[in-house]
Amino acid sequence: MPIITISIFEERSTDQKRALVEGMTDVLCNVLGSNPESVNVIIEEKSRENWAIGRQLGIDRQRKAQS
Repeated sequence: MPIITISIFEERSTDQKRALVEGMTDVLCNVLGSNPESVNVIIEEKSRENWAIGRQLGIDRQRKAQS
């Protein structure tokens, strides 16, 4: 029972998440030879204010990029 855990920002659409799950499942099955029905994918949605890169909160990086 392979498990894939993915952390992404909250603003992704349901269609994007469906495509992500399908793609990740396909890759795992191709590499490990697993049955797609045995693959578990967990999507953990994070807010940008709880994620930092290079000493800067994601929400601040996003605002800077939009300026």
